[in-house]
Amino acid sequence: MRVLFSKGIAAISKPRCGSTSLRRMLNPFMDPGAGDISVDIDDENPPFHPHITAPYLQEILSERGPDVHLEYFVSVRHPLRMLESYYKFFVPDENSRYFYSPDYTGRRYGMSFEEWVLKGRVELAPDWERLAPEYITATDLTPLSLEAFAMCKDGSWATDHVFRIEEMDKIREWLSEKLGSEVEGKHVNRSEDMETPPLGSEALSKVRTMFPHESEIYGV
Repeated sequence: MRVLFSKGIAAISKPRCGSTSLRRMLNPFMDPGAGDISVDIDDENPPFHPHITAPYLQEILSERGPDVHLEYFVSVRHPLRMLESYYKFFVPDENSRYFYSPDYTGRRYGMSFEEWVLKGRVELAPDWERLAPEYITATDLTPLSLEAFAMCKDGSWATDHVFRIEEMDKIREWLSEKLGSEVEGKHVNRSEDMETPPLGSEALSKVRTMFPHESEIYGV
């Protein structure tokens, strides 16, 4: 997450969607004297969080007063590639617990990728869930969706812009205009395997249900 009061923008970091690349792009423009906020590690600066949702960030910042006007943006990635990246990075066990969980069994890939898409789940912080649309639930993978990070409970969008991480040039161009200086950087932590992972019809249908906007953006 990055909040640049000095430039009037806020970057929402959706997991496994190029957030590290975007944070590095913005780092040279951070102005602590203007109150700019950067968070990279859990519990670094609570209640802020590296992957805080836009609605909750707006709720926190509203305490600063109505004169806080920021342009929010978030990056997305093909939902199947995003899910595969999350699966490989956080290695769920047979109970959808991940290596960051205190009760993780340590059994790598307790479910196959397709089984995880169908039966897996991801928890959502209570304050994030409180402000998210009702269909975002910790009983499936909807907490990883664009809607969970960028949409309010009433269905309105909390972000002004959604960028495809595959179109990094467009992101750099927009940021350069907003920041008044040429932005440099490239997509880091990029998966070497850019093939879309195969899934059966049932799993694909569930992806479309859990990630409706991303599925529409990418033609899933």
